[in-house]
Amino acid sequence: MADRIKITPRARKAAQEKGIDISKLGNIRGTGFDGGICEKDVLEFLKTGAVKATPLAVKMAEAKGINLEEAKGTGVRGKITKADVIAMTGAQGAVNHGAPDGHFLTAGKEVAKEIPYAGVRKIIGDRLSESMSTAPHIFFTQKVNMEKLLKLRDEVNAAQDQKTSVTDYITMASIITLKKHPEMNSSLAGDKIFEFKSINIGIAVAAQSGLIVPVVKSAEQKKLQEISKEAAELFEKAKSGKLTPDEYTGGTFTISNLGMFGIESFTAIINPPEVGILAVSATKDEPYVETNAQGEKAVSIKPMMNITLSADHRVIDGLLAAQFVTEVKRLLENPIELML
Repeated sequence: MADRIKITPRARKAAQEKGIDISKLGNIRGTGFDGGICEKDVLEFLKTGAVKATPLAVKMAEAKGINLEEAKGTGVRGKITKADVIAMTGAQGAVNHGAPDGHFLTAGKEVAKEIPYAGVRKIIGDRLSESMSTAPHIFFTQKVNMEKLLKLRDEVNAAQDQKTSVTDYITMASIITLKKHPEMNSSLAGDKIFEFKSINIGIAVAAQSGLIVPVVKSAEQKKLQEISKEAAELFEKAKSGKLTPDEYTGGTFTISNLGMFGIESFTAIINPPEVGILAVSATKDEPYVETNAQGEKAVSIKPMMNITLSADHRVIDGLLAAQFVTEVKRLLENPIELML
């Protein structure tokens, strides 16, 4: 039956990747040449109730001969995940790459307490798992000399009641860099890349319910002091659990700063559907080699900070990612430009 259906190679591939039984496409009306089914017909079919599964779940189901229509999805919006496919095999503990069941995990161990994997924690876990399995991450790190920025911040805070944080300056540097490299301010959906005019900066913060990312909307229109004030208000609402959905959705780029916890370096998982996230580490005194006007080198101690960009390699190539993180470094080391 599937062989008699008029379907383009790209549409066939899309159906296989999405876990759709091609024989079930025979009832839809193709919009391609001579009524043939094209890729956009397959994507439309997905929206109308077809099986939704992660690419890894699809591959595992194909390998095990499992019909995904019989699976019950436990992922975001009912999406079928790897764990759902493993559950259908009935051998969780016997599969090396699968998630073992409770009895297998607890054998020979005294359990202190059992916590349901549900709610916000599960939503975060599912989204990040999907991000890592669907978006090939590339990472670029730069070491930033924070001496000038910390001095400027002290002067700014001494001159006004509203105090600025290091995160405010990093946010401003990211906004300016996103204006220069708008490709990083985009999302991939199906076979289209959407590049946005609005720069909506998400700033990850620990809240009562777990990690949450308040979003400063239309940040490209705001000065540093405005960013600082709005971000501080959002952080307070996040910590007290009073953020509205509009205040933590719609981001186009995210910053995750763990400097306050003393973390020296880390990589962050991209927050889908964005294509980049900047991980910011602690500022610590380190040896620093300087070259004077005469070309002589000398070692001194400077406050240094690591920043690492994670980028979706489907949309962002290595050169652009390197240029982006290098420009953020340049701005942070020349912070007067952040005030202009």
